[in-house]
Formats: sequence, structure tokens, C-alpha cells
Amino acid sequence: MKDTNIVDKRILHLLSENSEISQIELADRLKISQPAVSARIRKLKEKGALAYLVGTDIKKAQLFLAKIDISTNDAEHLLETMNKCPMYLNSFLTSGRYNLTIFLIGENMRSIMSCTDSHLRHNPLIMDMEFNLVVTPSRDFIVPINPILEKKEITPCEKRCKNCNLYSNDRCLGCPASIDYKGDLL
Repeated sequence: MKDTNIVDKRILHLLSENSEISQIELADRLKISQPAVSARIRKLKEKGALAYLVGTDIKKAQLFLAKIDISTNDAEHLLETMNKCPMYLNSFLTSGRYNLTIFLIGENMRSIMSCTDSHLRHNPLIMDMEFNLVVTPSRDFIVPINPILEKKEITPCEKRCKNCNLYSNDRCLGCPASIDYKGDLL
């Protein structure tokens, strides 16, 4: 019998090369039965070692990603606010000078910068901030995108895009949750 740890690693390796590979093909390549592959995959999922993500490749979809490093004394409250934003992708609590890193995604740089200017730059919870745009990922970078199907006049942050100078001056596509949104993907 093969060492299960090596089999698990080979399963993960083969799935990372082709996430759509069938269990029958995995079994054939690993020289084990398909039920054994199914059991190994189930156990890997239960351990959290294997997860599937449906998303968008930011490079192919020509999306923009911003990494914003923040010093704050109230990361939890700031994250509650950001969780409402459709451009908010994820965040990480970090060590060092900045204790929070936030990722925003958008269809153009102006919209990400407008979101940052409107919601973060003057936020009293933020003591210091550094804004960086990701120029290009070195590998495929798949991010979960959940397009908002039901657009509203008032955004999740309780604003109206049509009343915003950034939106009126074409510096922003608008909030993806707004009926005024001019983008295509989010």
C-alpha cells in the first residue's frame, strides 16, 4: 500500500495543475482505485487541505487590485465597515508598522482610488496608510467575485453615486451595488 501522505500530495499536485481532472483519471495516474481517490479527496477537504474556489482570473479579466496597508487601533470596526463594500476582496491582520492589509478590486484604477479616498483616507480609525496598486500577478490569480444582481439607489455605505463628485467627474465607475454603476463585471 502506498504511503497516504505521498498519495495526498500527488492528488493535490495533480489538482493544482488541472482542477477539472476527473477522479477516474486521478485513479489511473496514481494507480489506485477511484473510490480510494474519492475517500482521499473527502478527507483532504475535511482537513481544509483542499478547497475549490470559483472566481475570476484578475489578469485575464483585466481587473485591478489594490493592497492597502493600514495602522489602526480598531481593526475589527474598520473591517465591519469594509465588509459592506462590494469592492472589498479580503484582508489580513499583520505584524509590523501596519497591522492590517486590505485588498480592493475594481474594473479601473480610478474607482479603486475613489473608494480609498472616500472611505479610508479620512477615516478617524486609520492612523497611517500606504496604498499600492498591484501591477501584475506573476501567476494566475483567481479571486472570488460575487456580482451583485440586485442594484439599489443607495449604496451599502449609505451614499448615492449620482451625488458624488468623483462619479460625476468620471473618476469612478460607481459602487457595484448601485443602480448608477457603469462597470460590466462587478
